[in-house]
Amino acid sequence: MTNHSPIIPKLSASGIRYFQAYDESLGLWPVHFNAFYVSTRFGQTHIIASGPEDAPPLVLLHGALFSSTMWYLNIADWSSKYRTYAIDIIGDKNKSIPADLCSTRADYADWLLDVFDALGIEKSHMVGLSLGGLHNMNFILRAPERVESAAILSPAETFLPFHHNFYQYAISLTEPDGVESFLKWMMADRNVLHPVFAEQFHAGVMWQDGLRQPKPNADGFPYVFTDDELKSVKVPILLLLGEHEVIYDPQSALHRASTFVPGIEAEIIKQAGHVLSMEQPQYVNERVLRFFSK
Repeated sequence: MTNHSPIIPKLSASGIRYFQAYDESLGLWPVHFNAFYVSTRFGQTHIIASGPEDAPPLVLLHGALFSSTMWYLNIADWSSKYRTYAIDIIGDKNKSIPADLCSTRADYADWLLDVFDALGIEKSHMVGLSLGGLHNMNFILRAPERVESAAILSPAETFLPFHHNFYQYAISLTEPDGVESFLKWMMADRNVLHPVFAEQFHAGVMWQDGLRQPKPNADGFPYVFTDDELKSVKVPILLLLGEHEVIYDPQSALHRASTFVPGIEAEIIKQAGHVLSMEQPQYVNERVLRFFSK
C-alpha cells in the first residue's frame, strides 16, 4: 500500500480554508481512522481507512461536494464489520490531488482500479451515494470481477436524467444564500447538517480550482446507462432511494432499475430524501449490512 504525504500544490486562500474545514469535519468521525494518499495515474487519491485491517474490504464513494467526511454517521456500524476505505473522488472538491483530469467513464474506472490495486484490494463490497453511486455502477460494468456486491444510494442520473430543478439550484450555489437554498431544496426540514460539516460544504462550493471542476463530456458524467448496459450487470446490487428525492422521480427510477438490472433489490425509504445516509443513518446502516451479509 502506498502511504505517504504528497506534495500539495500551492493552495489559494479558498483552498486553504477548505482543507481546514475538511480537517474539522474529520473531528466528527466517531472511530479510529488512518488518513493517507495512494498514487494513481490521475493523481494522488486521499483515503480515510477505519475498521480491523484483517476484515473484508468495503469501499465508500461520496456524493458531489460532500467528500468522504460525509460518512461520519455510518462509519461506526460499517467499520465494525469491514475494513472501510472512504475514497475522495478525484476531480471533485475534497483532499485528493488531481494531476491529470479524468474525463471519460473509462478514465474514472481506471482511476478506481488504480486505487484498488494500490490498496491491495482484489474484490470489495462498495457503497456509493449520488455521484458515488454513479461511479459504483460505472465500475461494476467495467470491472465486475473486482466487486463483491454494491449498495447504490440515490445515484446521480444512472437510471434517469436529472430534473431540470437540479441544474437551477446547482448553478445558483455560489450566489448569496445559494448553499442554503440548495440544501433546503434537497433536505427540506427533515435534516439539518451538523454546522461543522455544513461549513465544509460551503467552503467546497466557494473553492475555485480548475482541476476540481471537470467540464461535462459526452463520454463522461453525469450519465444515464442504457437498457443494454443495465441488463448486463453481473454484480448483486441494493438500490436505496428516498421517498422525498428531488433530483428525479424515485418511483420511476426504481421501476427502471427493477425492470432492467438482473436480481436487483430496490427499495424506497420513508422520511428520507436525496442524502438518505445522513437523513436515516440507522436504517441505512443496518440495511446495507444485511445485504452484504447474504
